[in-house]
Amino acid sequence: MSKFVENNKSWIIFILLVIISFFIMTIDYHGKSYLQWLENITLRVISPLNRGLSTITISIKNYFHYLNNLQQIEEENISLKKQMEELLQENSLLNERLIAYERLKQILELTKSFSYEMIPALVIGREPGNWFSSIIIDKGERDGIKEGMAVAANYGLVGKVISVSPNSSKIMLILDQRSSIGGMVQRSRDVGVVKGSDRNYCYMEYLSYEADIKINDIVITSGLGSIFPKGIKIGRVVVIEKEKHDLFQRVLIKPEVDFTKLEEVLVVKKSE
Repeated sequence: MSKFVENNKSWIIFILLVIISFFIMTIDYHGKSYLQWLENITLRVISPLNRGLSTITISIKNYFHYLNNLQQIEEENISLKKQMEELLQENSLLNERLIAYERLKQILELTKSFSYEMIPALVIGREPGNWFSSIIIDKGERDGIKEGMAVAANYGLVGKVISVSPNSSKIMLILDQRSSIGGMVQRSRDVGVVKGSDRNYCYMEYLSYEADIKINDIVITSGLGSIFPKGIKIGRVVVIEKEKHDLFQRVLIKPEVDFTKLEEVLVVKKSE
């Protein structure tokens, strides 16, 4: 074999050159088809890898974008919560001012409805053991308040002054069992005596058996005596006790003033 190759070396080289030339000519003529075929094979192999890498890259990018947005959202959320708390506090203050304004407006209307000099005061204390018996106000001797003066609120009668210090006073409420007030049924003009009870109500006693009393009748101060001026609302009739053998009727009255929410009062200083 080696001898054959040695003897025909020139022909062998010539044939190889022809084959290479033919191959080069074929590639030049059909190059695009071969390259397209190679490209298709490459794309089929590499495309899944590219898609995988692209998906991973996009996911990583989105993750860091999410983290950045999450931090911004948390900061905005904290800022919005702070603003909301400030707005709620401001709204609460405005509501409180509006409520106070309405109360003061009602008190002003009360002062105009009577020809009495009245001293406005704030409730600053209560006795723990006598929640519905007495209150403490922030006005005293220096403000012209004296024992025995009547005390009212925007809705009706509160009680009377029973002790005074330079800067405060103690008020006995009409709910106290020791309280006794001249009362009058506004509609029928029948008179009696309004007393406190052991509940958050008052009783009206010494009403004649024939007195014209109805449920929801308004009871006002009668003006009999020198303490309570006439015409201050006390409450409404809720129960009527009337027995055939009795000389008088006994009436249960619900006070107009809500003593659990009492904040401002008016002390009746004197009559004109």
